[in-house]
Amino acid sequence: MANSIHITSELKGEMVKKGIFLVLLHANRVPPHIGMMMDNVYHSLAIKGQELNVSGEALLKNISVRKIPSVFIEIARHPVFSNDHLGESFAEHVKQFDKVNPTGNTCLSPVKLFFSEFYALESNKIDLVFDLLEGLQINHFSQAAFGAHLGELKGNIFYLQPYKRADLDKQIGEELARLKK
Repeated sequence: MANSIHITSELKGEMVKKGIFLVLLHANRVPPHIGMMMDNVYHSLAIKGQELNVSGEALLKNISVRKIPSVFIEIARHPVFSNDHLGESFAEHVKQFDKVNPTGNTCLSPVKLFFSEFYALESNKIDLVFDLLEGLQINHFSQAAFGAHLGELKGNIFYLQPYKRADLDKQIGEELARLKK
């Protein structure tokens, strides 16, 4: 299980304005929330629905003000497609799902589609974030990782909390129940 991430340096806003980034928000939770940022525009699928075209500045300010433990993993530049095209395509992947639900849609769902389409990672082999991280590492698609509010790290390594699919499903159910109150 690929639950360790080598943090290259502390996150600074200018580091993530250009490029493609896999974003892990609340990285210390089971499970972390996963989204993508391309050239300073963030998209994700959440419990409340689709988060589309969120400015990078707004996301970084929220991370800073709320001290949200976060990891931004820089993804290798695509050899053919522009970051604009990739960002638009990822937004379309997010739009394929209404919201995270207990019947299988997770924040990872559009991310799996994206990496399957543009980086040839087999989506049927990606069930949890660990599977995705392992695929990115094996194929040398992850270039660097920047962290914020992660606490003290030994050897610049951040460890994601281990969890199983049942833990993910339970957490989604609890979040949905909280929203209905």
